[in-house]
Amino acid sequence: MLGGAQVLVAHWVLTAVMGREGFGLATAGGLGALLLVFNGITASRIRRGCRRRDWAGAAARFYLGSSIALLLLGVAIGLSWIAFFPVWGIVQWIGSDPEPIFLGFRWISLAGIGSLALLILWGFTGGQARVERTRVRVSIPGLHPDLEGFRVVQISDLHIGNGLEAERLERMLEKTNALDPDVIVLTGDLFDFDPSFIEGGARRLSALRARYGVYAVLGNHDHYTGAEKVVSGLARWAPNIAVLRDAIVRLPVDQPLYLAGVEDPGQHWSARELEIEGLSSLAASRPTDGPVILLVHRPEVFPQAARLGFPLVLAGHTHGGQLALPAPVERYNLARLTTRYTRGFYRDNGSILYVNRGLGVGGPALRINCPREIATIELATSETAGSTLA
Repeated sequence: MLGGAQVLVAHWVLTAVMGREGFGLATAGGLGALLLVFNGITASRIRRGCRRRDWAGAAARFYLGSSIALLLLGVAIGLSWIAFFPVWGIVQWIGSDPEPIFLGFRWISLAGIGSLALLILWGFTGGQARVERTRVRVSIPGLHPDLEGFRVVQISDLHIGNGLEAERLERMLEKTNALDPDVIVLTGDLFDFDPSFIEGGARRLSALRARYGVYAVLGNHDHYTGAEKVVSGLARWAPNIAVLRDAIVRLPVDQPLYLAGVEDPGQHWSARELEIEGLSSLAASRPTDGPVILLVHRPEVFPQAARLGFPLVLAGHTHGGQLALPAPVERYNLARLTTRYTRGFYRDNGSILYVNRGLGVGGPALRINCPREIATIELATSETAGSTLA
């Protein structure tokens, strides 16, 4: 796909931008084959190189980011050619001069593809730098009136080691603490791939402060990093964070309120219709004197959690798709390729799911219509579930 996109972009630059004759089918095929071999040989090296913090790492990250941009542009260029060829064929068939048609295509594609290129550039700069503080109110059956307005601040998918570390991570954590949380929850993918970032990341995560504690579950990338290494690193350098691995804890408040966390299976990135055996066991041991909020990493667990009667499920994993259409159709995003639970609120069988867009990124730092998110979920006894306050 990348090789094909690179060929399409090169051909479009020659024809639409420079006004020259493009290369023929044989040349395009040969160039595409060479690029396929090159990308295939270098892909794993580039992925590993992205974790380095020297000039080679910067070069690898640039190539990865530009490859994503070329893929998006290549798809758009391919679609524009598909739209152009029938018109060009009809003009040829009726014996008219096709030159005005091509000139029109050239200017229209220059405007369209140029606008897309600017949008991608924005996604790599201002778009990915935005942090949205979402505030929502959710009614919880069985919540004691004394806990009205209880604030659960959720962050997710930090992917420490993939651009979110050191001072930048500290600023994100300061923004989180500034929301005056009663509880802070982290719904997985604290780390990206590289265990060498565990100590530095955990030391900074130890700065998180909430009135009644900080709790976390692991995500699939934490398993790629090494689940036991992550857990032991947090225990050593961030002992204020309690990692819930198929466990339920009562929060230290006067009235009963519980958090449950289920262990991520740590396998493929996506798993539709996901069923986790540990969640059924967790539900069987659930206390009955107060509501239990469930922390998971993958939102695909929601149907099972709703069936088991968890009133509120907090998840991450999707990053909100990172590339999304504008509101009000922002749920049409890249994450829709793997799940229907992409971002925000969902309801099923009386249960509510909130999917956080995350603070980090997967792969290149590219976000379009999908800012990073710190969510405050205010618990209520009678307000309309899922109503947005700010």
